[in-house]
Amino acid sequence: MGENLLDRLHARPFGSEERVEAERSQDGLVIRCGEGTAPAGVVLETGSFHFPRAAHLRLVVAGLGSGEQFGLSLVERGGDAPSPPQVLLDAKGGSLKLPPSRPTDVPPSRQFVISCPSGQASLRLKSVALEPGLPSRQISNTGTWLWRADAWLQRPAKVEQWAVASQLDRTFLQLKIDKGEVAHSTALAEFVTRLDRRGISAHAVEGDPAMATADGLGHALRRVAAIRRYQIASPPRARLAGLQFDIESYLLSDFALDPTAIWAQWAETIQALSSAWGEPVSVVVPFWMLDSEAGAAAMAAVRPVISNLTVMAYRTEIGQVTALSEPWLAWGTLNGVPVSVALENGPLGAEVHRTFLRAETGSLLLSMAGRRATVSLFSHPAVARQDALAYAFHHETRVNPARISFMNNRDKLAVARAKLARLLVAWPSFDGLMIHALDETHRGFGGPRILLPEARANEPQASDSDLRRRPAAD
Repeated sequence: MGENLLDRLHARPFGSEERVEAERSQDGLVIRCGEGTAPAGVVLETGSFHFPRAAHLRLVVAGLGSGEQFGLSLVERGGDAPSPPQVLLDAKGGSLKLPPSRPTDVPPSRQFVISCPSGQASLRLKSVALEPGLPSRQISNTGTWLWRADAWLQRPAKVEQWAVASQLDRTFLQLKIDKGEVAHSTALAEFVTRLDRRGISAHAVEGDPAMATADGLGHALRRVAAIRRYQIASPPRARLAGLQFDIESYLLSDFALDPTAIWAQWAETIQALSSAWGEPVSVVVPFWMLDSEAGAAAMAAVRPVISNLTVMAYRTEIGQVTALSEPWLAWGTLNGVPVSVALENGPLGAEVHRTFLRAETGSLLLSMAGRRATVSLFSHPAVARQDALAYAFHHETRVNPARISFMNNRDKLAVARAKLARLLVAWPSFDGLMIHALDETHRGFGGPRILLPEARANEPQASDSDLRRRPAAD
């Protein structure tokens, strides 16, 4: 969306009178039509691409024409263009409103048809782009997470000023719970009231992979009970606007063994936490969750108990963010669930992917015991055994962290915020942006979340990179 798609479209002339020529040039596509009476023109084929599902779009064509007017139509692959065409292009182009496809449909194979007039004419196409088809909305909404309570406890006025300057309309606070109650409840109430006066809502956020386990759920339920008691005891302006859960259960070691079971546990956890809270809760999800049947089933199970969701579309290229968000925005439109799109702004190291090939000797051994696989890396060549396969190092690929995080590049992030806010309004479900580690210059405003006490002894601390990539085991 929002990009010139002309180079991605295959131009195919048609017409029984063979009166059409189409030629690529440095600045576009030149279409020349001779005189004739039979239908003729150029089909712009989309190939393997599909239109964004559930989005309200318009096709904007820009160019320079001479002679009579050309026509523009959208047709199913293999279908005939209507006569007269759906819209006529003027000397500089035009636009065509596209009907949204249902989110549950298989993306239809559609293509565009440029129809020739009956007389001699030419058209130099310069760009073909998909733009939002809905009226412009003021969706500049942006939120962020404040994972460390010390920041707003110690410097509430400074955090308030920073939130206003950052054009936030929502914040998500991780709270301190001490002896079964929300710690510093008076300071929290004052801070929430401060933000409310500024038009900024404050939500509580809870999150840890271990919450999707029996012990972790018990601990989480006790925290929810404490937050609920704060909520009931507080005056209206000091109350939290909601409760969000960022439970990345795919980081549990058992996920690789049985992702279906873990996603089911995740859904059951969200249901239990919503019941304890007494109303629907917000959830944070990885962009790839809907790719699996188990992930999609988990979302269907929690639909009745969620108020909104945030999808972690952690990329910096606008087209990639849009592509990763599209299934979720379509899902939200179908299910009536507001969807926020999250970006990463924090520091990340280069991610290294190493590829190993099967060999007689190598630095990696893979052994199996029942359903559990164990990988061992050696500093010296190891020989394959009866109970272990050997793999030799082949090559290494480094993933540039700038593909995933804006790395506190404020200018680049500002441009992305503006572009995404303009494009994503094409989906009725779009509910603004969320930015992780929005401003790393304010130490303590963002940062790694802390594992639950029950989890520390059993679960390894996940790196920032682990939290943002799809696990290889899936």
